[in-house]
Amino acid sequence: MSEISKEAESFVCRWLEERGWNIEARNFRTRRSEIDIVAKKEDVLSFVEVKFASDNSATIALGKIDSEKQARIVHAASAYLSKRPPSGQIRFDVAIVRGSPMNLRMDTYLEDAFRPDLM
Repeated sequence: MSEISKEAESFVCRWLEERGWNIEARNFRTRRSEIDIVAKKEDVLSFVEVKFASDNSATIALGKIDSEKQARIVHAASAYLSKRPPSGQIRFDVAIVRGSPMNLRMDTYLEDAFRPDLM
């Protein structure tokens, strides 16, 4: 993982905490997948995928979360939930961070960005 990706994930964790979320896990891994952030607020457990794009990049970060990537995230979420059964709503969010290492900002935060039952 690149240094800027780590910084972007830390930025998103702080952003979520400022909004009342508790960070339950970071970089939860299975053999074939990873979840960047697992956060909880009240009765909602969110699996958050973080994408970084520099200000100079024309790349749409959301486009990188295709059905294959979604399937890997869902696989990791299933593994996480098998060890920690949920007690409320589960959702999959996407955070798109832009900027430079010294000046990160939340570009877009998509709640319920995708649903496994629709894949």
